[in-house]
Amino acid sequence: MQRHPNPFSRITLMRPSGQRDFYRQYCEPPRESRIDRSPFSRPVDLWFAGLSIAARNEFKRNAFKSIDRIFQRWSGIRWSGLEQGSIFDSDRGRVEMVMLVAIAVDGVEVAADPKRMMFIANRLAAAGVPRIVEMLKDGDQEPIWNLSDALERLLTEE
Repeated sequence: MQRHPNPFSRITLMRPSGQRDFYRQYCEPPRESRIDRSPFSRPVDLWFAGLSIAARNEFKRNAFKSIDRIFQRWSGIRWSGLEQGSIFDSDRGRVEMVMLVAIAVDGVEVAADPKRMMFIANRLAAAGVPRIVEMLKDGDQEPIWNLSDALERLLTEE
């Protein structure tokens, strides 16, 4: 029995159908021969990286007041299911992060609406995944090392 329930257990994490190839290329169970080229062992890991990078960018620009532009960007897009939110059952940190980001976007009242929180998280992840893919490709090394270098630069910039 979980000590803290996961409000997202029965909600599907989604991705735009157009990002399918990103997930195919960069998400694969770890094998020594592929880890450098396919650094995310599960699709949820790429999704969460996308959510994290988009949230960071929005926080840095103090742009959550205009978050509607991200939602509008993804309206009319065909979405595909990625994982059930139950994937977070053993990872309370990710549950809390999704909740905190949603609260930053929509106010504390959103904490009572898990579907709305996941709606926000899915849109931010969709906005961030292409940036993660750029990081994976930007450089002359294998994708995992390109990403590592890009994240180091990102985290040390002022």
